[in-house]
Amino acid sequence: MQDFVSGQLAAGEMGTGVQLENIKQKEYKKKEAMYQAHGFDEYISEYIISLNRTLPDRRDPYCTSSKNVKYSSLSELPKTSIIIIFHNEAWSTLIRTIYSVLNRSPEELIEEIILVDDASTLPHLGGQLDEAVSEMAKVKLVRMGERSGLMRARMAGVNAATAEVLTFLDSHIEATEGWLEPLMDRIRINKKAVVCPVIEEVNDKTFQYKFVTRDLEGVFYWGLDFGWRQIQREDWSPYPTPVMAGGLFAIRKEWFAELGFYDDGMEIWGGEQLELSFKIWMCGGVVEIVPCSRVGHIFRSFSPYKWRTDLKIPEYNYKRVAEVWMDDYKELYFDRVGHTTATLEENKGYFGEVASRIELRKSMDCKSFAWYLENHVPHLNSHYIVGMGEIKNTHHQFCLDQQDVEANVGKPILVFDCTNQKGNQYWYYTSEGKITRDFLCFGKKRAGSKNENHIELVDCDDADLWNYDPRTGALQELESGMCLKVTRDPLKLWLVKCKTTDTEQRWYFTHYDDEGIPKLEADEIKHDEF
Repeated sequence: MQDFVSGQLAAGEMGTGVQLENIKQKEYKKKEAMYQAHGFDEYISEYIISLNRTLPDRRDPYCTSSKNVKYSSLSELPKTSIIIIFHNEAWSTLIRTIYSVLNRSPEELIEEIILVDDASTLPHLGGQLDEAVSEMAKVKLVRMGERSGLMRARMAGVNAATAEVLTFLDSHIEATEGWLEPLMDRIRINKKAVVCPVIEEVNDKTFQYKFVTRDLEGVFYWGLDFGWRQIQREDWSPYPTPVMAGGLFAIRKEWFAELGFYDDGMEIWGGEQLELSFKIWMCGGVVEIVPCSRVGHIFRSFSPYKWRTDLKIPEYNYKRVAEVWMDDYKELYFDRVGHTTATLEENKGYFGEVASRIELRKSMDCKSFAWYLENHVPHLNSHYIVGMGEIKNTHHQFCLDQQDVEANVGKPILVFDCTNQKGNQYWYYTSEGKITRDFLCFGKKRAGSKNENHIELVDCDDADLWNYDPRTGALQELESGMCLKVTRDPLKLWLVKCKTTDTEQRWYFTHYDDEGIPKLEADEIKHDEF
C-alpha cells in the first residue's frame, strides 16, 4: 500500500486522488470485490480517504464580488429542502455526501436534508444508518417499502419536504464551498428558474476531484440521448441550457407542482430530465447552469443495480416524452425504434396512458416543440433532416454501420448485412450535408489514421459535407469530389472517382425528402423498396 510522507497532505485531502501500490493479494481481492459491488473504488473511499475531506475552492472572483452578487444577506434567499435518494449506496460515499452538504452550506439556507432509501438491502443502510442520522442535525430518513425507482423515490422526498425550494442531489457527490447560495439567488430572482450546478468529476478509481474548465450546455439528440456540448462564454454568470442532466438541480416546489412534478407513468429511470426540461421551457420557465455553484459527482464505470426486465427502459419513458411533448417531431424518434418493416404504430408499441399528461400541457397553454427548437435548441434546429434510417447499398444488400456501441472519434464506419433492427445502422442526413447518428458524423479518413476504410467517425463540428443524389444513389464527399463505394472482397468502404453506372456506389436512405422530414405518416414508416 502507498506510504504517505509525514508533513504532506493526508490522502485525498484538497481533492487529491489516491493510487495504491504493492497491495497484498488478500486486500487486492477485497478491493476488487468492493469495486464490482458499487461501480467505483469503494476500498479507497472507505479505508483511505476521510469522510470529511477538504476540497479546493477554485471559484472565480466573479462569484464573490459584491458587484456580481446581488443579495446582501442570506436572509434574502429562500430556504431549501435537500433531497438525496439512494439504493444500496456505499457507506463512505453516502456519508461523505451528507458531510459535504452540511459543512459547505450556510445553515440558514438548509431547512432539512431528506434521505430517501429506495428499499436498500445492504446491512450498513439499516440500523447503522438510523443511528447515524439520529445524531445529525436537520437530516431525516424516509424509507420506501419496495424498490420504486428514481422518480417515485424523489417524489417521496418531495412529499416529505417542508421548504419552498427543493434541491435534488445524488448520493455520491461532494459539494464545494459556496455551491448553494448562487442557486438560491437565481430562484429568488426568477420563481420559474430551474437551476443546476456545474457537475464536476470525482474519479471513480482514484477519487481525484477534477475541476471543469469548459463551459458546457446540456443537449439531446433525436434518439433522445443526453449529452454535453461546449460553448464559448466570457464570464462566470449563469447561462441557459437546452436541457439539464437531471441528477443535480433546484426548483421551487410550487413551480414543480404546477408542472405536474415528474410524469408518474414513467418507470424506474431515464427520460425524466428531458420531460422536465421540455415542459419548463415550453410552459414559461427557464433552465440554467450556474458556474459559481460546483458539485463533484462520481460517474460509475458501470451500473451495479438490477432492474425489472419486462419493460425496455429507458425507451418506455422516451416514448412517453415524445408522445406528449414533441408534436410532429415525435416521428423522428418513433421511426428510430422498432423494426424497419414495421408501421409507425407497431414501432410505438405500449408506453402506458398519457392522456392526463397531454391535458396538463393543454391546461398550461404551453408553446409548441417547434418554438422550443427554434429558440432554445440551436444544435438541432439549424438544419433540417433530409434523409434518415438505413443507408443501404442494393448491389450487396449492405448497410452502413457504426457497430461499436461506445463509438468515438476515429472509429471506422463499417458495412454489414442490413439487420432491419435500426440501432447502429440508423443515420440522419441533414440539409447542411452532414451524415450523423447523433453526436458524431461521417468524415474522410484523417491523416495518421490506421483505419482501412476510407471514412470514419469525426466530431460533427469538424465533419465533412456530403452531397446525395437520390436519382443515382451517389454519395459524394464534397471537398474531394469522390464518391463512396463498397466492395465485398475485401469488405471495405472506399472513396473513389464517381461513376454513375457503378452499382457499388449506389446508396439509398430508408426515408428521403429534400424538403425535410419533420413528420412521417403512419403508413409511410416502412422500409422503402428501391
